[in-house]
Amino acid sequence: MNTNIENISDTRKKIAVSFDAAQVASETQKITDEFVRNAKVSGFRPGKAPKPMVEKLYSKNIADQVERSLTSQSIEALNGIKDFDLYAVVDVKKDEADGGVTLTFTADVYPDVKLPDSLETKVELESDEATDEEVEKAIEYHRNQRAKYDEVSRPIVKGDFVRLAYSGKLDGESLAQILSEMPMFGEQKSTWEEAGNADAPGVQGIVQGIIGMSKGEKKTLSHEFPKEFPNEKVAGKTAEYEVEIQEVRQKNLPELDAEFFKAFEVADLDALKEKMRQTIKNEKKANNEILKRQFAVEQLMDKTDFPLPESAVEDERHSILEEMMMRFMSSGASREDIEKNKEALFESAGKEAQGRAKMRVFLNRVAKANDLKVDNEDMSRMLWQEAMRTRTKPEELIKQLRKDPARGNRMRADALLQKAINFIAEKAEITIKKA
Repeated sequence: MNTNIENISDTRKKIAVSFDAAQVASETQKITDEFVRNAKVSGFRPGKAPKPMVEKLYSKNIADQVERSLTSQSIEALNGIKDFDLYAVVDVKKDEADGGVTLTFTADVYPDVKLPDSLETKVELESDEATDEEVEKAIEYHRNQRAKYDEVSRPIVKGDFVRLAYSGKLDGESLAQILSEMPMFGEQKSTWEEAGNADAPGVQGIVQGIIGMSKGEKKTLSHEFPKEFPNEKVAGKTAEYEVEIQEVRQKNLPELDAEFFKAFEVADLDALKEKMRQTIKNEKKANNEILKRQFAVEQLMDKTDFPLPESAVEDERHSILEEMMMRFMSSGASREDIEKNKEALFESAGKEAQGRAKMRVFLNRVAKANDLKVDNEDMSRMLWQEAMRTRTKPEELIKQLRKDPARGNRMRADALLQKAINFIAEKAEITIKKA
């Protein structure tokens, strides 16, 4: 086996690995013998079919297996070269001549990363103590979660929940047509609004204008679209909406009584406040742990600069675009909407991909420099996390990983990065911001 490496860039290489005729013949013979021993041929017991028959029946399978074996040997040899740290194989081409085989790889390698002299950082975090105001807000949140909505016949007041229908027009043209991609601003046959809610995402002219109306009443309300509205046909213009009230409900919060306390397994208001305080503290503590890890890694990364493997950036861009597509689709966006914003999405994903790729490479180098290894406990933790994320039973996930070794390798790589983050976070010096 002969190997020749050509530099394309700091992180991309072209590698030609050559096997002479004798090596190829030896590998072919070995794999053919395996097929002879295990192949199922009609009329013959396993291992008893004539070799020429097996070679003819399984010629393509044998050739494919030989190529896979030579590729595997090549990559193993590349990984054994000093100072050659393979990141990913991008492409493989095969050439045959005089019984020999040359495999030409286009591959990305890890860059030479000069790590900071020290991995110690200083991180400032907010206190994890809960304020009285936060406790009160938490209690009100839970009261709102348990609120009852009772139908009323009086005029609408701020805070009522109102079921209504509306249809908008701008200069006589239907908004349902103009804003077909945003039906919330065009027409609704039956929808709910909280009267007077300034933070409501819908048509504020309606949200505010329905105050004082009653069930069954119809009214024309106006709404001024902001100048920055994403549709230029309506941006900065005032539209008219025909509104009909279908139902009015008053929100009634539960009393802070024994029944309410029982739901939280506490005896009284003081005990409830203490429980809320501890819950908030635990949430802040967990969030601070995330921020500590994030800030510590970012501080160290800001001290380093290095070229990124092209495939690392492309892999991250692909993942980010998939995440974006899922978010858009779940929010009700159509494929046409996504297509219209394709260039902007691609540009945004590209910028984020650079940061993610840099972090992956940096953490990998930290792990290597500090001889961090993934053990069975790390993989078990990663397995449980993946099972929870994909809502798959752990035993089913294990079966999937056996069929897809590449997925298992990605999980192992992620586990190593998590270990590097933990290693960095443990060295962080924490100070609490003064109130």
